[in-house]
Amino acid sequence: MSVYQDIRSISPELSTPDLLRHLIVERFPGKTLVTASLKAPSIVVLKMVADIDPATPVVFCTRGFQFAETDVFRKRIVDLLGLENVNQTQGGEVEVLPGDYDHCERMWAESREGLARSFEIVHLNETLAPYSCWISAVYHVPNPPHVTERVDVEGRLIRVDPLIRWSKDDVRAFMREHKLPFHPRAVRRPHKAPTKPQEPTPSYNY
Repeated sequence: MSVYQDIRSISPELSTPDLLRHLIVERFPGKTLVTASLKAPSIVVLKMVADIDPATPVVFCTRGFQFAETDVFRKRIVDLLGLENVNQTQGGEVEVLPGDYDHCERMWAESREGLARSFEIVHLNETLAPYSCWISAVYHVPNPPHVTERVDVEGRLIRVDPLIRWSKDDVRAFMREHKLPFHPRAVRRPHKAPTKPQEPTPSYNY
């Protein structure tokens, strides 16, 4: 049985935190990397990873203009979770290793005016080269068609989508249970004052 087959065979029995612990601590110690954004689902994954091992390498994927409040919020999340090994990348790593696959995240990039956004692909081939397991947790857009399982093979990597079966309600519940903040630009507030107090609704744009 291959490593992939072994992980796939036990994956259905494991909760999301238990699966991440199995990968980070038992199966691929020192060989697991997490890609992230500042969207709520990504913060959920980062919370679980930080609880397992805050030294796990995390790379925040960014594209286009970055609002100052985004940089402030990223630092807030890193400090809040106690993440110890954090980097950023805008991708551009288009050269594919022999026999491998073009590993990339798909993202929305904001305009400086904040009135429009464009679809971008962040190529991560160099970033992922030293690793064997990739926890993909950017969650800007739906997965590409070839990503259909929580644990799958992508080229030479084990690619993991921890929240592939989670709903938005699951994400909100986890965020509230653990008192995790939403990105300030991801909260829509009503234009008219409500008749009674209402909780801001996360838009999940970040």
